[in-house]
Amino acid sequence: MRLVAMVLVILLLSVSLCWAQKTPMEKAYSHYFRGDMDEAVRIMKEEVEKNPDPQTYYFIGYAYYKMKKLDLAKEYFDKAYRMKSFYAPETIEKK
Repeated sequence: MRLVAMVLVILLLSVSLCWAQKTPMEKAYSHYFRGDMDEAVRIMKEEVEKNPDPQTYYFIGYAYYKMKKLDLAKEYFDKAYRMKSFYAPETIEKK
């Protein structure tokens, strides 16, 4: 009986650990919203190499914008726009 209980506990823990794992983009968003832009950009760039996606390019551009790396921000905004016109490039003004 104890063996059955232990097996059930182990199964439940392993299932809950699988559900708790975040996708790379969820991790990137988490870093972004905590202000860790460098790590967010690193993760997003890895993902966009595997799966080019305009939303990811746009988000990278926005992270660069927040870091005041305006040339890089414009580059990624433009990549997103070229893939899907919904992502109209941001007007970036240097101050």
